[in-house]
Amino acid sequence: MQPISSANLYTQTINDALTVQSQWAVAESQQASGLQAQDFGTLGGSSSRELLNLQAEISQSQNWATVAQTTASTTQAMYSSVGTMASVVNKLQVLISQSMASPNNSDLLQEAQQLQSALVTQVNAQVGGSYLFAGSNSSLAPADLTHYPAINATTNAYNPAAPDTSYYTGDNKVLSVQVNLQQTVNYGVTADNPAIEEAMRAIQQVASAAQVSEASTQTAPSPTAPTNFGGTLTVNGVTYNVPSNASLQQIATALNGQANGNGFSAQVVPDSAGQFHLQIANGMNAMTVNDSAGLGFNTASVQPLSTAALTGALQNALTTANKAESDLSNLQQNISNSSSQLTAIHDQQTSFVTYLQTSLSNVKDVDTAAVASKVQQYQTQLQASFLAVSSLTKLSLAQFL
Repeated sequence: MQPISSANLYTQTINDALTVQSQWAVAESQQASGLQAQDFGTLGGSSSRELLNLQAEISQSQNWATVAQTTASTTQAMYSSVGTMASVVNKLQVLISQSMASPNNSDLLQEAQQLQSALVTQVNAQVGGSYLFAGSNSSLAPADLTHYPAINATTNAYNPAAPDTSYYTGDNKVLSVQVNLQQTVNYGVTADNPAIEEAMRAIQQVASAAQVSEASTQTAPSPTAPTNFGGTLTVNGVTYNVPSNASLQQIATALNGQANGNGFSAQVVPDSAGQFHLQIANGMNAMTVNDSAGLGFNTASVQPLSTAALTGALQNALTTANKAESDLSNLQQNISNSSSQLTAIHDQQTSFVTYLQTSLSNVKDVDTAAVASKVQQYQTQLQASFLAVSSLTKLSLAQFL
């Protein structure tokens, strides 16, 4: 006798319906969220690994792009500052040419000092609180004229032909930035760069030629070290008190305070051997000194440069200024090249991020049109399954027979 039963068919139909219901639920969730899965477990091992790798690459590439863009902005600021330095040098060239044509320019020293101040402003340019030309020591202004210029240790006088970076307070670290795993771009410029030094020295040549000055033969190992000097210093009949056992810096401060803007000034300057001198100046006027403080000043009268000597000094300054102009132009071009390179790297990284984001979308996102079609398909299948189950529940042996 053949056994008759609908149990197996019923069970199979129920299982098929549950499977379709599960698929329908997944498709509905995908349609609502737009994602392949809500968690890594559902997404699957290989897809999860690919998703995590893509997310890490996107984050890193976005970081590279941001770094390149930020550094490019810094180089653009450097480019602008160097361009302004070149403009200052151009004004210096005009001033020198005019002064050579008329050497009795009584405003020459003041005009040179104004240009020097304008140049130092650009050398000490900042972006976001960091000094552009200080190397890695970006919290400290790279140009400080407190002890500039340095003098020759043998002649005790300023040597306009000798490169002089005694104004520079930074380090020799040329800044660089890593823009991807394989590439680093050098973009930094320090204020002791030859082009900037030449610009500083060209102006100082004019300032030194335009004033009467003298440096002490007595020295100290530092501007702030105590000394054994003390007494009086008489310049052109005006007597100044020199505090006893004070540092050179304290003596200079005391003298300047007593001068009260009468054209006499004092400052501390280094020499090429690393010692420090007290330097006094009397503008463009002759200076007769009587030194009873033991500083070592020559008591003979110091005269301004003759017309011929001044013209010769200005010609030398013009030669230095011309060299500075050319070198600043080259320096600006180098900065421009670095800026263009950084901008191109930013664009490359940004494009790569877009590519990675598309790949990521292919892993985690769903095709909304396709999943909507699946939802409709599963609904139709589920309805058919429910009808089949309903029909099976109504079967009886009598109906079968």
